[in-house]
This record gives sequence, C-alpha cells and structure tokens, in this order.
Amino acid sequence: MSQKDIEYIQYDYPELDLYHDDLVDNIMNKLSVEEMIDVCVGTGWDTINDAKGIVCAGTVGKTTTNLFDKGLINVNLSDGPAGLRLLKDYIIDKNNQIKKVNEKKNAYRQYCSAFPVGTCLAQTFNESLCYEIGKAVSKEMDEYNTTYWLAPAINIHRNPLCGRNFEYYSEDPLLSGKIASAIIKGVQSIDGNYATIKHFCCNNVELNRQKSNSHVSERTLREIYLKGFEIAIKESNCKSVMTSYNLVNGKYSSTTYDLCSKVLRNEWNFDGVVMTDWFSTDKEYGNNTLSIKAGNDLIMPGGEYYYNQILEDYKKGNISQEEIERCARRIIKSIVYSNVAKKTKNLYFK
Repeated sequence: MSQKDIEYIQYDYPELDLYHDDLVDNIMNKLSVEEMIDVCVGTGWDTINDAKGIVCAGTVGKTTTNLFDKGLINVNLSDGPAGLRLLKDYIIDKNNQIKKVNEKKNAYRQYCSAFPVGTCLAQTFNESLCYEIGKAVSKEMDEYNTTYWLAPAINIHRNPLCGRNFEYYSEDPLLSGKIASAIIKGVQSIDGNYATIKHFCCNNVELNRQKSNSHVSERTLREIYLKGFEIAIKESNCKSVMTSYNLVNGKYSSTTYDLCSKVLRNEWNFDGVVMTDWFSTDKEYGNNTLSIKAGNDLIMPGGEYYYNQILEDYKKGNISQEEIERCARRIIKSIVYSNVAKKTKNLYFK
C-alpha cells in the first residue's frame, strides 16, 4: 500500500450550536437559569422511590419533576443490560412512596424478561437475534414507562479480572460495535425509547473504578477503545451515551471536551444526550460544572449537591448560561420526543 491509498479525513471543531425547534423553544423560553440547571441534574438517589410524576417502580434515576407547570414532564432511566432491572412487586403508600413488597395483596406487579449476558450474545455473531432482543426490551420499556435503558455495555475485555466482563461483548471492537448496534436498533425501533451505550470510555477494571486512570495512546484509543462505540453510534443512531467512572490520560471522561463533544458530536455526528455514570461526579471524583462544560448533558443520579455546585459556579462566572442551555436543550429535546411524552402529551402542551 502506498501513501496515496490512505484515506485522509479532515475534521473541523466549531463550537456546537444550540438546538432549536418549536417544542423545545416553547419550554426553554419559560425557564430561568436555575431551572435549566435543574433540567441537567437528576432528582437524586433519595427521590427515586417518590411516586411524583411519570412513575417507573425500580428505576435507578429520573429527570426533574419540578417543571410540569412549565410543560416539561420527567422521564425514567432503568438499569440493564440483561433486560430491564425493575421492581417485581410494589405498592404506592399513603405518603406517595414506592415500596417493595413480597406477594402482598393489591400490589402492583411487573415482570421483566431476563436475557443472556453480553458475552453470550456476542458469541452468537447473530445481529438479527440481537435486534429482536432489543425490540423485546423496548416493548417492556413501553409497558413500564421507561425512556432510557442503561445498556448496552460494550467496554473491551482488556483485563480478565474486570468484574463486569460478562456484561461486555468481546475483546474485539468490531464484534462489540456490530452486536451493540443491533441491540440499539431493536430498542429504538419504538420511536422515543432510547438505548444508552456505556461506559465511554476505557472502563477496563472494577476495582477502584472511580479513581483508576487509563493511560492510552491516541492510536490505541481510536483503534480499540473508541472503535466499538463509533461503529454502534454511526450504524444505529444511538440516542444516549454514558460516560465512565475512570480517568482517561489523567482526566475524568465526563469532564473531557475532546471525548464528549469533539469526538462524539463533531466527528461522529452524535445528536443525543450524554450522561454521567451514577455518582461519578461526587465530591471525591469528577466535577459537575466541568462535565456540563465538556458537553456531558445530564448529571446522574443528581441531587442537591450536584445542583448547588453548578449553580455556585454559574454565579462565580465559571460556567456560562449558554453552556448550561446547550445541555438543557438536548435533554428537553429527548424528553418532548420520547415515547412516554407522546402518550402523555396533554401534560406538556401548554
């Protein structure tokens, strides 16, 4: 192969535009900066059992329920990846709290399918089968008011001691990307149900995972650790990405503009929502303000500490209204065009 046979790609990295359309603008025009920050921060771990808003019992997170009067419903995020991880039996008590029960009379019951783990699915090399699995998950999302399924997980089998290797597909990024793409297409076959591909990127160990630092060269990063994500995002038009706990070359992934904006949005044309992994921006770890500035839209699970840090930094001038608004608009876009919103449109068309 001669040099003339090598394909060269030139990328530009302009500042990303604010998303606009009538539905999103109608809501955004009603919001203060404080309320925009609320959009960008989940309700918190302590409130996931609060039955306020759109309910999904057993969810691991939800977006703000404070803005119904502004025309914005909440949506729910449910864990995976071997199917939806929800409560099987529950009640809603007199305090409007979701409570787990065991075969109690008058309890609500919801039964979710359990599917084979990721490594097993990858061994089939069967994209059609994986599409049908994603489609089956999406039908249950529709049944139980789940908007974001926190799957598929496609980190590379790098270390045999990684405790979550069984959730991941392979040591091969091509196989990982193709299987993930099929799953995502199945999930998103119901318009407005979103798959969340994770953990972006270089999440190779579970021990000390929130402080581990993956040192990797540019070529290795792109040819191995990013390649599976690139294939899946480009082929499936995946609508959500979850950043990882770990640092990549000394910087937390959620706070890295090069990953969250340049690679995802400028290079791969990703147009969905980027969210943190749960508690990855807690006091000892990543930073909420820097994550928003980097283009990590949604801070999960959220709560008072996360909200206050961003608000305080806004008042100090460490983050601009435009940076907050850019993330809020992407989240609102995902909510107003979600499957749940279409079923409950009377709640937000005002």
